[in-house]
Amino acid sequence: MMEAVEEALRRISEAISSSLRREVEKPTVGVYRPSLISSCMLRQWLIYKRGLAISEEKAGIFKIGELFHNFLENALKTSQIEVLAVEVPIQILLPLRPAPLWINGKADALIRVEGIKYVAEFKSIRRLPEQPLTHHVEQLQFYLAALNCQNGFLIYLEKSALKHIIFPVKFESATFNALLNRVQKLHEALITDEKPKPD
Repeated sequence: MMEAVEEALRRISEAISSSLRREVEKPTVGVYRPSLISSCMLRQWLIYKRGLAISEEKAGIFKIGELFHNFLENALKTSQIEVLAVEVPIQILLPLRPAPLWINGKADALIRVEGIKYVAEFKSIRRLPEQPLTHHVEQLQFYLAALNCQNGFLIYLEKSALKHIIFPVKFESATFNALLNRVQKLHEALITDEKPKPD
């Protein structure tokens, strides 16, 4: 009987570990992610050159984030908010020569309230911030531009108690253009194989 229990334990543990296991992610040069663009230029360069190994612990944190996303999507759908789409794919083309660059990502939700469209971006976090985090605001700029929205919301959900705070975010063309320049600098560093300084 003990052997059967131990085998069941082993299988349950393996099932959980297997669902958290992720392959080494190595993005493609020329295709850039809104969630990474604001981060340290050297870190991004290394991710594109070497790939990004995801530990089981880190994968578990991502999985918790996905569960919170599902909770928030369901909360919006059961309210008076019209949820137009979730996990909305976006693509922005930079028509550069000799080859164009792409910015690809997924906005968490496109919603409509009182006839106005908004992009909603969900963030699970250890402690609610007093202000929206800059890199999240910058990430949202790409989604607003791609989905032709002037306004969006950053919705933070605290992991420990499900408390939340919501920040409105406006599209800012100056910020968006600065981010596009950043993408071009990263791309140039990658194709010339010049390691950028950490910023």
